[in-house]
Amino acid sequence: MATEVDVAIVGGGPSGAAAAYHLASAGRSVLVCERKTFPREKTCGDGLTPRAVKALRDMGLGEELGTWEQVAGLRVHAAGRVVELPFPRLERWDDYGLVKPRKDLDRIVLGAAERAGAKVLQATKVVEPRFRDGVCTGFVAERDGEREEVAAHFTVCAEGAATRFARSLGRVRDAAYPMGLAIRQYFRSGLQHSGWFDAYLDVRSGPDMVPGYGWIFPVGDGTVNAGVGLLSTYGGWRKVNLHDLQRAFLAALPADVEVSPATACSPPRGGRLFMGQSVWPPAGPGFVLTGDAAGMINPCNGEGIAYGYETGTIAARCIDDALGSGTSPTLDGYTRELEDTYGAYYRLGRRFVRVIGHPVVMDRLVSMAMRSRQTMEFALTMLANLEDVRPSDMSQRGMRLMKRLAELKP
Repeated sequence: MATEVDVAIVGGGPSGAAAAYHLASAGRSVLVCERKTFPREKTCGDGLTPRAVKALRDMGLGEELGTWEQVAGLRVHAAGRVVELPFPRLERWDDYGLVKPRKDLDRIVLGAAERAGAKVLQATKVVEPRFRDGVCTGFVAERDGEREEVAAHFTVCAEGAATRFARSLGRVRDAAYPMGLAIRQYFRSGLQHSGWFDAYLDVRSGPDMVPGYGWIFPVGDGTVNAGVGLLSTYGGWRKVNLHDLQRAFLAALPADVEVSPATACSPPRGGRLFMGQSVWPPAGPGFVLTGDAAGMINPCNGEGIAYGYETGTIAARCIDDALGSGTSPTLDGYTRELEDTYGAYYRLGRRFVRVIGHPVVMDRLVSMAMRSRQTMEFALTMLANLEDVRPSDMSQRGMRLMKRLAELKP
């Protein structure tokens, strides 16, 4: 059998679903091939920042969002102090976040893409791309033991942290870029309706304060998502056992948090996070890479969902324009837009995480910052990448200055 569509998408996670939704909404024929069967588990904190909230609204899910667990901002625990940082009121972004387990979130968003007109095939493995004269013209898919040729004007690689299809397109992750490692688990807890993203910065591997953070996010169903993340900029990261790091984090929590191995209601799940635009360029003849497949996780906070939605949306717009105008299949505009949108910020992020990779520096920075509310408000703006249309306060102006400084050679 053979199928022919305008756009074929590898993966139905955040970036693939967003690309499918926007392309189908524009009237394009779209096929999504998802290797797993939804709902399926993912290693994720389940937290949705204001950037993700806006992307979900743009996919017509505004009414749905009103039923999810809402949080006012970030509550930071470190250096014996607690600082509550509400998300700022900005022109561009909402002033709240949400929590939704990925097993439900991804199913909901992919469902929106289907309602918009995209065809979705689950339990379908993409085997290899097809090329003609150096241009990707689709791929071979395998389902129920049978293979099918899928021809497409453009192909979107949205396979997430898997790298097989991206490698077959000639794209590999730059190992010099920072990478995150994370582990999470669900627990029954009295913090189920805390109203905050709780972040714990004093995460240690032995005596070292490591670059990363522990989190407790309220799911809203009587459970919380609790986990810990670590950056590869820490020199000893290869020797850190994530399960040990998680156990140490849980043991250090105050008793009133009610999160401990005794209250666990799921096994721990770990994974790697590809960060900082580490797969470049993200486009080639007839194809683009989006979300985690392009290494687009924010190096400052480990957030990947919002950037999956955003890069999927950008890819959809560039592909729709190319289909309408009949322009070159190289999609250079996609590469330029990703660079214009994220380039300076991700360069800042890559420098920042290298600095905090030193335990002594990390310890001192956290201790100093927790004593200044203004510093912590700036940190929230920078780490969550909440730059507004116009710089309206010190945090916004400070972020723009830091991005300019990041463009200077060290």
